[in-house]
Amino acid sequence: MSIDVKQQKMAAVEPGFVFDEESFPNPDLPHGLDVVEVPLRLATPESLKGFGILISQPDELTVEKKNFEIVKWPVGGWRELDPNTGDEAGTTEGDFEVHWQGDYYMGKNLAINTTNNVYLDGLGCKPEHASRTDTDACGSDDNIYLWMSDYHPDGGQLFYPRGDPVPFTVCLGPASCGDDVKPTDMVSFHVPAGKGVYIHPGTWHNGVYMRKKYCPATMLTRQGRVHGRVSASWAAEFKCLLKVSLLPTAE
Repeated sequence: MSIDVKQQKMAAVEPGFVFDEESFPNPDLPHGLDVVEVPLRLATPESLKGFGILISQPDELTVEKKNFEIVKWPVGGWRELDPNTGDEAGTTEGDFEVHWQGDYYMGKNLAINTTNNVYLDGLGCKPEHASRTDTDACGSDDNIYLWMSDYHPDGGQLFYPRGDPVPFTVCLGPASCGDDVKPTDMVSFHVPAGKGVYIHPGTWHNGVYMRKKYCPATMLTRQGRVHGRVSASWAAEFKCLLKVSLLPTAE
């Protein structure tokens, strides 16, 4: 993509949103957003094809086994990378913590070397009704409303529950969409208890979503050590929220 086309696409995103450490945990979300229902599938090896892999143990995918995808770091000019360079940073891993705070579903990624690691991952109801206190919470945890998603260009990402096996949900968009992803590109997957999920590089996602009875919860996450992150605000760019069911599915 030429610089001019890229600048035109960026200028067309109004109003923008900066995913920094101040705004990411506490975005100023507008009222009256449209709601886009995201289709829900049961996570199986077949249904996840193109998005990721269903796993039964976290060590099924590692750089040592040469099956954890790390993308060669891109170059800025016309010369190619030298052989066996550009993908040597490997992975980092650690805890990914999630909890409900009233209607607010918060995530914290302790695996990455940044202070920009605390997120508002979603809401139990629309922003105009949401409360951060349990006593005033109005939403049920049958659904979660997502206001953003992101992808990592530098590598895959793995999520696996620590401790007792618990079910969770992920919301994914194909890497083939690139930066032109749309709300209707997203698909949610119910991951049954005892399983985890590995997401291919470039796949749109964010964290993992759980019902209140399973929270607070801690996941093991493993991802590329570089941790490039590209985000889209559904609320700012498309004036909508993604509604994802947290109930089990047998589909």
